[in-house]
This record gives sequence, structure tokens and C-alpha cells, in this order.
Amino acid sequence: MRSKLSRQIFTTISVTLILVILLACGGYLLASYLNVRSTLSSFSQQYARQLEDMDYVYELAQSANMFPTRSVIIFIYSSDGNLIASNAPPPENANLGDLQTAASGGEVFNTVEYDGITMLSLTTRVNVESNIDSNGRIFLRVLITADWASENFWIFFGSSIAVALLLILLAMGITNLNLKRSMRPLEAVQKGLNDINNGNFHGIAVSTDYEEFRGIVSQISDISEKISASLSSIKYEQRKAAFLLDNIGQGIIALSDTRGILTYNNAVLRILGLQGNIAGQRLEDVIDDESIIAAVARTQENGEKDGCEFRRAGNVYRVETLIASGSWFETYNTFALLLTFTDITQESRSADIRSEFFANASHELKTPLTVIKGYSELLTIPGQSEKNISRCVSEIQTNADKMGVLINDMLFISRLDANIVNEEKAVVDLGGMCRSICDDMGGAAQNAGVTIFCEGDGMAECYPKMMTTAITNLVSNAVKYNREGGSVWVKVHEDGEYVCISVKDNGIGISDEDKPRVFERFFKADKAHTRNDELSTGLGLAIVKHIIVNMHGGEITLESEEGKGSEFIVKLAKGKEAEKNDISDETQTGN
Repeated sequence: MRSKLSRQIFTTISVTLILVILLACGGYLLASYLNVRSTLSSFSQQYARQLEDMDYVYELAQSANMFPTRSVIIFIYSSDGNLIASNAPPPENANLGDLQTAASGGEVFNTVEYDGITMLSLTTRVNVESNIDSNGRIFLRVLITADWASENFWIFFGSSIAVALLLILLAMGITNLNLKRSMRPLEAVQKGLNDINNGNFHGIAVSTDYEEFRGIVSQISDISEKISASLSSIKYEQRKAAFLLDNIGQGIIALSDTRGILTYNNAVLRILGLQGNIAGQRLEDVIDDESIIAAVARTQENGEKDGCEFRRAGNVYRVETLIASGSWFETYNTFALLLTFTDITQESRSADIRSEFFANASHELKTPLTVIKGYSELLTIPGQSEKNISRCVSEIQTNADKMGVLINDMLFISRLDANIVNEEKAVVDLGGMCRSICDDMGGAAQNAGVTIFCEGDGMAECYPKMMTTAITNLVSNAVKYNREGGSVWVKVHEDGEYVCISVKDNGIGISDEDKPRVFERFFKADKAHTRNDELSTGLGLAIVKHIIVNMHGGEITLESEEGKGSEFIVKLAKGKEAEKNDISDETQTGN
């Protein structure tokens, strides 16, 4: 901007100086012409007075020859136009019209060509004695060359050009200095506007001593501050919208009426397994699922919400299509169709689990119900012996008990799935809990010919009733799936921030094939159907895992070898309250 303005100012100054030089040269030429004319007139008048005093023609000739022909040429004509004296040869085509004009008196100026030279001519009438001219008058014509004036003009012109160049250079220097100083505010404004254009939003505070710039600089500063504030606000809103959009769990795509992708969030890239920028691409080039394309087409056609299921990488997504609405779309008359991808994998799995659960529950309930119905019908037959009646009643009671246990376990695990817990966490002595459980299981163990050993201590924060249920199931299984003369070892010990509980037996063990499934609901290994398995529901270990892992964030692992026994190891975090108690106990011991 400054260089362009400098060129404009330089051009203005140069043109002005050139015009000044031309005017000066014109004035010089005019002054020179007037000066030469005045000199010629003065010379002619003086010479004419000399001629008036002469009596003879030869005196005229002598006086004319006194002047050198290089600078002054003199012609003296008689009243009838004949040349009577001169100091140079007459011109070939002498113009005698000036003589006629001068005959009436006065001076006649003209320019004539003489010997290829342009000369200034003055013709005047001179009154003389009758012996020189019978009419008593002659004409004096004086020619003077303009060479000296021309030489002086070129000297003047050259000097003027030199002075003009110096003035131009000086003016350029002064102009550049003034421009540099005066343009600083505008350059600061320009820099500030460039910063705003590049995303560096800030106000433009510029001061200037130039009254001409003060108004515009002030207005630009005010406007820039408003623009900066507006752009900062827009940028903030864009970042906030992008933050919200990218942190929404749902995948979102906005489509134009031609199915071009207008915008999207990062969740879509993750769901579809894409990388890079997909804005501007057509939906068909990004997604090859026909059900999604069909749902989009239906929504475009009828304007109604539609959708489908989409599966990828083991996950299930509910895809919904709808026409976007809102003030932005109405203001700019813009069409947009939204696709939303909602992860329903967990819901789908839960539905599958529920379906499987009810199917298994129906299957498990069907067997005892069938038995109860069969023995009930048998009892209705007349003539049954007391022994048969007793056996039927016993079977009915056994299967009713089995149904009761199954229903209780189903209700219990349903409450676990619904996160229904009717107690608060507390710091529990797990060693004492395990010893109490082992004492309660003593009768059943004795009947099965199994010996229980329990040792160790450890404090942890847990749900007491839930933890009692989990450990009871483990100890009960260790007794139930043991052999006569077998043993069960229950050990509790602390391991840093954790408490470990081990329930080990030397019973029938679990096959490698069944190990991955032992914690599944309603799973029962074939070899589990022993004489001690009448009341097994297949939910015990599923309940244990839910309590340990889901409710307490712990771990449970299995080590087993078929025919040699099994060991279940539970690992629980002590919890903050339990750690505080440990520190308090250590302090008291130290004292």
C-alpha cells in the first residue's frame, strides 16, 4: 500500500515539476522574445536618429557597414522600395510588405528567413533630407539573429532539468519519510486485520498524530474490536458445538438433499471404522449397508422418521433417519437429513441373556413340574400301597423344594441384574465370616464324609450379606462335588491392598472343556449330576461371579484338574475404610 501511494505521490510531484519547468521555459522564451524585441526597437530608434542627421547616401552605406553581419543586418530602402545601403547581401525573396505597413508610421516586427537562419525583423520609417530621397523619407530594416537567446535558453533549460531532478529526489526522500511515518498507523491496522483473518483475534489499538487518519483509524479499530469479539464468540460456539458433538456417544451424520455428507462427529468414524475427513463425500461411498441406504431413501421420500439395525465388529447399532429441523435450516432454507447411530450392543446382549434365561428357566422348571404332575396323577389312582404313596409324596416334596430353590435363585439373580441391594457396605472380617460359614456347613460336610479346614484373616469393605452368599456357594459346591473322605480348605490372607479368599477341594474337579462355561447361568457339567446334585440350579457360580465382579469390582479365577479337585480364588480390594483400620491397628501395636 505504501509503495503504491509513494508511486502516486512521486508521479504527482514529477508531473508538477515538469509543468513548472515547461511554464518556466515558456516564460523564459517569452521574456527572451520581449527582451530581443525591446533591444531591437531601441537599437533601431537610436540608429534611425543617426540616419536623420545624414545628408548623402554614401554616408548611409558607411554607417551600415560599421556593424558586423553576424549579429546585426541592416537594410536601408528608398521610399519606392529600392535598396540603397546594407551591410549584407539582400535576401533572394525580400518581403517588402513591411515597408508599405511602416509607411504610415510606427514599427513593424516580423520574423524572416535569411540565409537559412530565422531572424527577428523590425522595419521603421525614417525622415531624411531631400538629397537622399526625393520624398524625404527612407525605410530602415534591421534583422537580428536569435542564436544567443537560443543558447541561453538551452543553458536555462538544462539548469532547470538538473534542479528539477534534485528537487524530485529530495521530494521523494521527504515523501518516503513522511509516508513511512504517516503510514505506520495504517500498517498497524493492516497487521491487526491480517491477524484477525488468520484466527488471532484481538483488538487493534492504534494512535496517530495525523488528523486526516485519526477518524478512519479510530473507526477501523472499533470495527476490528467488534469483529474480533464476534469472531471469538463464533469460534467459542463452534468449539463448544464440536466438543459436544464429539463427546456424544451417538454417531451423527448430516446429509444434504443429494446425500452429500455435510458434517459428522468422531463417533461415526469409530463406528464405521473410517479415517480422515469424509465431509463432502456421498453416503454411498462411505457406507455400503443396503438397509441404511434404504432407510435414508424412505425418509427422503416421505419425510418421516425411519431406521434399521446395523452390525459391525461384534457391535449392534440402532440407526435412525429423520429430517432435521430448526431455525438455522429455516433461515438459510437448507435441507439436512440426520443419521444417528446408537450403540445397543449391551441392550441386545441383555435381551439375548433374558431370552436365554427364560428359556433355561422354563426348561429347568419343566422337569420338576413334570415329575410333580406325574406323581400327583399316580396318587389319584385307587388302591395305592402305603409304600408307593410315601414314595410319591417324597418325590413331590423333593421336586417342590428344587423348584423353590430354583425360583429363589432366579429371583436373587434378577435382583442382582437390577442392582437392587438392600444393605450398605461395611468393613468386614472376612476370616471370621469364612469360619462362620464353615461352621454352618459342618453338618452337610459330615453327612458327605468331607472335612473342612479354615484359616487366615483379612479385612475388606463389602456388602456383608452378599459376600456371605458368594462364599457360601463356593464352600457348598466344594462339599457337594467332593468325594467321601475328601477335604475342603478355606484360606484368607492379605496381599497389599487386596484380600484373597481361596476355596480348594480335592473332589471330582472340572474338565478343561467345561472350565470356560462354569460361570454361565444354568450351566451344569455332566459329571456334576451326582447323588448330591438333586437341588443344583446351575445358577450358583453365576451368582458368585456377579457378586464378586459386578458388585465389588473384584476378581474370581478357577484352577481345576479333572479327578483331582478345584480351587476358586477371590481377590477383593480392601477399600479405604479397611485401609484406615489397618493403619489404626498398626499405630496401636506400635504403642
